[in-house]
Amino acid sequence: MKLKVILAGCAGFILFVFSLTSALALTPVKVGVLKLSSTAPIFIGIDKGFFEAEGIKVEPVWFKAAQPIAVATASGDVDVGATGLTAGLYNSIAQGMKIAIVSDKGREWPGYKLTAIIVDTEQWKAGLRDLKDLKGKRVGVTQIGSTFHYILGNLLEKRGIPLSDVKVVPLGSVASMRDTVISHQIESAFLVQPHVTSVEMNRSANVLLWVGDHLPYQIAANFYSEKFMKNRSAAVSLMKGYIRSCRYYHDHALAKKEGPQFQEVLQIISKYTEEKPEAVALALPYIDRNGELYAEDIQKQLDWYHRNGMVSKKMSGSEMIDLSFWKEAMGQLGK
Repeated sequence: MKLKVILAGCAGFILFVFSLTSALALTPVKVGVLKLSSTAPIFIGIDKGFFEAEGIKVEPVWFKAAQPIAVATASGDVDVGATGLTAGLYNSIAQGMKIAIVSDKGREWPGYKLTAIIVDTEQWKAGLRDLKDLKGKRVGVTQIGSTFHYILGNLLEKRGIPLSDVKVVPLGSVASMRDTVISHQIESAFLVQPHVTSVEMNRSANVLLWVGDHLPYQIAANFYSEKFMKNRSAAVSLMKGYIRSCRYYHDHALAKKEGPQFQEVLQIISKYTEEKPEAVALALPYIDRNGELYAEDIQKQLDWYHRNGMVSKKMSGSEMIDLSFWKEAMGQLGK
């Protein structure tokens, strides 16, 4: 009996040591993220162990807006940034910030609900139902030169309306954009999922339009810091885990919206965004199945920002895109 107890104790100790050794063998990677549905692959990769299977321990660092993530990535406070592509990011690169855009993190795409312009309920009742009705009105964005600012300018231009016809109001965060509209402090603002569905369900705001139906756009991406790029093995391993996560999200949440894996994805997104699964389910954003960047759209963004005086100099997208990590990871994973 004593021998059995001793053997059991030894087995338990060996298992503990093995687990500890495995944990220590993982490369820690700090990833700057927002609590949004478009961050789903990272959430999935953490919960499903896709990153750990590649030897990576992802440590999420939470932010409230996109630009601070870029700053933190450039300074080395985080290894990877996962957020929107802003004028601030492009300007920082123009001024010498050493980061590289490496993969897709979310697109505005026809038929998918990621970003909306929402309208105050009183303004809606008063007839604010179309882009042209925004003339002279305030539109909330996170920051000047943000993804939302870019979207607004492009949507208006497509309708022949100059950006100067509306009053762009920087509000600092996604939560502030939502709160100022539902509390009747501003006529309209941008909002992203899953928050849009939430305000629709409780009827605290109205959706003017969904961006993806009007403007296909690489709204967000993952980018690597200069230091992290030098650790090529870890950078490729992280990418492999990310691609596996994108495939899981695409196959079980976009391609097939039913079954236990679909419910599992909803629960994972809900856990990190703090939104109810049923709200998440109503509007899952488009992310490429292999996490491939919509690279040609980057140049279009750079040109618009420069034309509108938000980027200091004319740049080429090739200066800031590095698809080699993605290509190497794809080569190892196969299609």
